[in-house]
Amino acid sequence: MFEHMNNIPLLDHDSKTPLHQQAEDQLRRLIRENHFREGDPFPKETDLARRWGISRNTLRQAIGSLVKDGLLERKKRAGTTVRKKKITTDLSSWLSFTHEMEDKGIPFKDLCHTVELKKAGKETARKLQIPAGEKVVTLERIRSTGKNPMVYFESFFHPRIGLTGKENYKRPLYELLDEEFHIIPVYSQEEIRAVAASEKIAALLKITPGTPVLERKRVVLDAGRKPVEYNICYYRSDWFTYSIEIKRPL
Repeated sequence: MFEHMNNIPLLDHDSKTPLHQQAEDQLRRLIRENHFREGDPFPKETDLARRWGISRNTLRQAIGSLVKDGLLERKKRAGTTVRKKKITTDLSSWLSFTHEMEDKGIPFKDLCHTVELKKAGKETARKLQIPAGEKVVTLERIRSTGKNPMVYFESFFHPRIGLTGKENYKRPLYELLDEEFHIIPVYSQEEIRAVAASEKIAALLKITPGTPVLERKRVVLDAGRKPVEYNICYYRSDWFTYSIEIKRPL
């Protein structure tokens, strides 16, 4: 938590964006970037309102939105404290990870990524329906909203696509496949389970080996149900949860 209120950025009173929305956006960013950590007592409303030059009612409107979203918690006598909001990724529909998070208003970024041409192992070859040992473009990425890693991706692409590894992999993957290679992902076959983090995954996600993580394996298919990508993701379980909506047959 900030030791001095002066460390909190000011609001722009000349902006067309309402002050309550500016305050809400600032608070979300401060929590997301761990300036306010889970369990921290929240600054006094009077101090924060004075810092921003806004009324307490305006500030309460912003705080109320964060309480509703589970980022802050109000308790009698204990006051307002910061909670860690898990990011929910939905199984009822699917997008590229970048687009899915953008739709939720969560700006993810690559902490690092590597692209290599590797020989396909047995599992990758089976998922992509190619001979074991055939070389495939492999993309590895560590992504997060801040400085600490939150998810590790490993993607293997079918050779027929024509990827060379020199493409711009900072853009959304499925946008890249569509616009440059006319490959449109349509189907996604998913396997999800909880696993203990291996030494490698623990080092990449900066957690203790053996810590539970969410492992998601995805085979992406085109309209003709031909494999496009085999993707393995490891999500820190303290940040992510999966949800699914199932409709009961009538």
